[in-house]
Amino acid sequence: MAMSSSSIRVSSLSFTKRIQTRCPPQSSLFTLSVRRSTTVAQHADNGDDRLHLVNEVKVKPFDAIPGQQSKLATYINVFRNGGLARLDKYFTWRRNTLGPIWKESIGVVSGVVVADPSATEAVVRAEGKYPRRLPLEPWLLYRKMGGYSLGVFLAEGEDWQRHRSVLLKPLLRPKEVASHTDTLNEVSDDLIAKIRRVHATPDKSSSTMNDELARWSMEGMAAILFNRRLGLLSDSVDPMSEEFINATKDFFRYSEALFFLPFKLQVKLNLPAWKGIRRTAKSIFDITEFHIKESIAAKKSSSDDPSIDDDGHIRHIIPYMNDSGKLTDGEILASTAELFGAAADSTSNTMVWTLDLLAWNRNVQEKLHEEITGVVKKGEKISQEHLKHLHYLKAVIRESMRLYSVLPFFTRILASDVVLGGYHVPAGTTVIVHVGLMSRDPQFFDDPDKFIPERWLRSDKPIPRLNQFAALPFATGPRQCIGRRLAELEMHLCIAKIVQNFILEPNSDRPLKPRMRLILAGDKPLNLKFMERQQKSI
Repeated sequence: MAMSSSSIRVSSLSFTKRIQTRCPPQSSLFTLSVRRSTTVAQHADNGDDRLHLVNEVKVKPFDAIPGQQSKLATYINVFRNGGLARLDKYFTWRRNTLGPIWKESIGVVSGVVVADPSATEAVVRAEGKYPRRLPLEPWLLYRKMGGYSLGVFLAEGEDWQRHRSVLLKPLLRPKEVASHTDTLNEVSDDLIAKIRRVHATPDKSSSTMNDELARWSMEGMAAILFNRRLGLLSDSVDPMSEEFINATKDFFRYSEALFFLPFKLQVKLNLPAWKGIRRTAKSIFDITEFHIKESIAAKKSSSDDPSIDDDGHIRHIIPYMNDSGKLTDGEILASTAELFGAAADSTSNTMVWTLDLLAWNRNVQEKLHEEITGVVKKGEKISQEHLKHLHYLKAVIRESMRLYSVLPFFTRILASDVVLGGYHVPAGTTVIVHVGLMSRDPQFFDDPDKFIPERWLRSDKPIPRLNQFAALPFATGPRQCIGRRLAELEMHLCIAKIVQNFILEPNSDRPLKPRMRLILAGDKPLNLKFMERQQKSI
């Protein structure tokens, strides 16, 4: 394939030495000139020799990207590496065999996989005004057949931008998110009380935490979205809330089969996974709609409870979305349901990994406890001022997400041509950025399989820019996880309170191992022992 250099956008072109070693230039390929002023390398730390400026490189055509194989060969290789539950091993094998860029097609996911931070930065620069993700066909079809709108997660183009413009202020602006600190403190206090009441009793021989953490995360999201508590952490949960919890859990379980097995066949034969996803989705939407209506009705009946408080913060997010005039009722319902789903699955599973790592790394746990007790005095409620000084706490969670990113890859459909790993990749191509592979690459992280939160603490030597793009658990750019700041605040408060009050010990013979579903989850329930510290903090 031949074309002139002017036809390719090269503003974000940069390469690592590793890529050039694995993909040596060939004299028969066309040449591309690179503008020095716009390379990633120019912004890198001066001491980082892993990025260097390339003035002239020879670019290979798209067809030369390795990895093309039949569907049958793909599934044979998947099962040779442990099956669908160990897709992490399959992708590691592909990277080690083919290098940091290759073509992949598995289930409903097809595209070019990149596992290199400089290529990742180039992808982000080429995502365009309205970043697009790989369409999730199963979820789009059940929305269409059920008459449901698309929310901020599934919408594209200007529709996505409308959703984001409404949710930007309440969910992404730091001061707005910080205004929910007291509410999320209360939710975490309820979890501490539940642990003390149910899981930390002397006669408790087994204490699995997955369900409790899902309830904690959903309770926090409900408190923020609806400005009301659902009581998911009480000993007796109302039937509607219990139905919602179970429907959410089953929805993701059914989705796993739809994404990794032949989808059209499942729909045509109306197989159990397809019937299950439609049934559970209806429950999720029906119950979410009930709470939305309750939230709007409560706001209308309370004339002395303004949507905006005296400090200018949004108190009632659902009425705020409704009053914006930018979203239909169906779109508000869709975005709200999507935010709930993220809380139930991704945030709670990040907590699972973090608690397991702390339980198996007592030295880290005690260092974290020392920091927390040095900043937060006994009886004090954790405030934003406290969080500013809890640097090790943030490093612990960041390191947990580096080791076990529950969303191990994100996708982008390129808005313009770009060069990735020495290959020309045209606009319209789906690129799968594999965060999980990069974040354990020894080229970018020393002792990459070890839990070392200290690597994220600021010191005299700044964290290399390259490493920032090698660990992106929330993705990056305008289309990054819109609930990121809320999730981080929830986790900071909850981990701090758990370590304040309890010593964590594993109650199993080994740490959790990865199991790939739609997210990276543990292969068994999180089983811990909670031992009271000498002085209770709450």
